[in-house]
Amino acid sequence: MLGVSGLPDMRRTGGLCGVRRSWVVVLLVAAVALMGAGCSSTDEQFTAPVQINLPDGRQVTVDGTPKRIVTLGGQWTDVALSFGVVPVGYFDSLRQQTGSTPPWFGDKLADSTPIELEGDVVGAVAALEPDLILAPGFASMSGSFENLSKLAPTIDKISGQQVDPWEDMVTLMGTILHQPDRATEIIAGVTANTDEITREFPGLRGKTYTFAYLYGSDQLSVLGDASDGAAKLFTSLGLRMAPQVIRQSSRTGQPRFQVSTENIPMLGSDLLDGSADTRPAGAHGGLARVSKSPLGADRCRRDDVDSSDQRIE
Repeated sequence: MLGVSGLPDMRRTGGLCGVRRSWVVVLLVAAVALMGAGCSSTDEQFTAPVQINLPDGRQVTVDGTPKRIVTLGGQWTDVALSFGVVPVGYFDSLRQQTGSTPPWFGDKLADSTPIELEGDVVGAVAALEPDLILAPGFASMSGSFENLSKLAPTIDKISGQQVDPWEDMVTLMGTILHQPDRATEIIAGVTANTDEITREFPGLRGKTYTFAYLYGSDQLSVLGDASDGAAKLFTSLGLRMAPQVIRQSSRTGQPRFQVSTENIPMLGSDLLDGSADTRPAGAHGGLARVSKSPLGADRCRRDDVDSSDQRIE
């Protein structure tokens, strides 16, 4: 879906892979000598290795077209499914919190193995015999990441941002799977969805928003970097980040900064979008949403921007 981290009902926006702010560079490496006029056969095109130069300085080479992909993050699971690829194993933070597979995945993961971070992650992944591991954020877990990297080509973050722009992820997946045209179709489809929303709710343009994530009962993490991948959706809808959170982010030097509950007034904006780790007893979901706002839309619901096969979380 196009959305922010912890905002499971909208699609991320960002720069194309290798364009604008993305730092990842992808190179198709010839696996065989080119013949004739310099064009390889269709089979050769689908087996040519892909070399990925990551922002942390690592180079990862993916041989052929991966068939057994493990996605250790909901974003990559969503990207894989948008290409019709079911990962052999996956980790999803919302599933870990609620015990249920997020509804936007439907039954597409019925044959996929969920990975629990509390257990032996490396052992669980190894048992799946992957040929590609997508593990955003795992580089900070040096021991686990190094061991994962020994199992198969392993990709961590692909941009210099805390949340990778979804367009970069789709473009990279299209390159790895040798389906660049499909990647273009997915991006165009999601963009068409957001364009439709802006036409339906023109009152969004120019209004301010804040996005916060509640940890426990007295601490919030607030998004304050308007260029972060998590902010791209709001920008594409014509919204602008509340200036006071941008200033606070600049002062702290943190794209996401901590706020205690007594400072909640800092979140003042036309639209407040929040989510939480925990849920009140009997509550239907952990995503608290302002149901009435001056934006011309009574509600901003999950199904407002649903797209059956193009949800990029």
